[in-house]
Amino acid sequence: MKGYLHLSNGEIREGTIFGAVEIPEKEVELVFSTCMTGYVESMTDPSFAGQILSMTYPLIGNYGVPKEEKDDCGLYQNRESSRIWVSGLIVSSYIDTYSHQDAVMSLSDWMKHENVNGISGIDTRDIAGLIREQRVTHGYISKNKEKQRLPRKSVHWVSKTSSDSVVEYSSLKPKSLKIVLIDCGVKHGILRALHSKGYTVVVVPWDFDPFNISDVDGVVCSNGPSDPKECGKTIDHIRGVIARQVPFFGICLGHQLLSLAIGADTYKMPYGHRGINQPCIDLRTGRGYLTSQNHGYAVDARTLPKQYDQWFVNANDGTNEGIRHTSKPIASVQFHPEGSPGPFESSTLFDFFHTV
Repeated sequence: MKGYLHLSNGEIREGTIFGAVEIPEKEVELVFSTCMTGYVESMTDPSFAGQILSMTYPLIGNYGVPKEEKDDCGLYQNRESSRIWVSGLIVSSYIDTYSHQDAVMSLSDWMKHENVNGISGIDTRDIAGLIREQRVTHGYISKNKEKQRLPRKSVHWVSKTSSDSVVEYSSLKPKSLKIVLIDCGVKHGILRALHSKGYTVVVVPWDFDPFNISDVDGVVCSNGPSDPKECGKTIDHIRGVIARQVPFFGICLGHQLLSLAIGADTYKMPYGHRGINQPCIDLRTGRGYLTSQNHGYAVDARTLPKQYDQWFVNANDGTNEGIRHTSKPIASVQFHPEGSPGPFESSTLFDFFHTV
């Protein structure tokens, strides 16, 4: 079916609809990712909630979609949550005749089942250039060429993606550390990584006080979507963790929320960092890491208080990628050390609570 990508600058790009064909109810932000693989993991990443994802790699769908698989703890092994979170998908060439030993359905069939639409036949590298040039860009996918007057509805996506109950993943190791994870839209890759390190992980909602859980050895704040300044309750709870001098580690949105909790500032990036090939430098050692990233906001390193140092910076643009207290076990990183998709070379950061 012929379809159209309507952009907020008035441009219309013609392509072919796949997945669901319903007309969307609102305009949303367009973002691009440079991943060559991992579209299943990316589409189920809650950090993409409420966004249309444009894949710069030209061939998408060629290995299909695998059957849902969970480990013994009930965590997804081949996706990052129980559903698709992107509002739409833009690709250059959609491949419906998939080929992979683990595939059970096409990408289009999966998207139909999840009621998410996509459009192919679009020059996605041109879309990436457009977003880089015009900065924040909105739009929608439709089967109608005539432009609709669609609102840009404000949604508190963290509350939509967060768990609404407390869930414990017990460690099989004796005398394991108990880590409370504040779920702002956590990827299952983070849970798998923490559990694999031998921690007992207690997942709590984004607005839940972690000290309602007894015998807390450490606190992690997860990734998640949207503006960190919308998560005032989480920021207050992180301040409580710092005041009690309990070890804390933040990832992605959790990094931004820690920074706000200590009095630093965050800002909206022109087009964000999304991909599995983002180079970061550890300022303590000078070592470089290739990292998986998905964020549209960043921490303003100039506003960090004196007792916090920059830990990592992005090698491409020099933006902040991590902070660390000069003497206390409080730290965070902007990138995703769990990969999923992407490299795992920074996964040793999950040993944080074993080393403090």
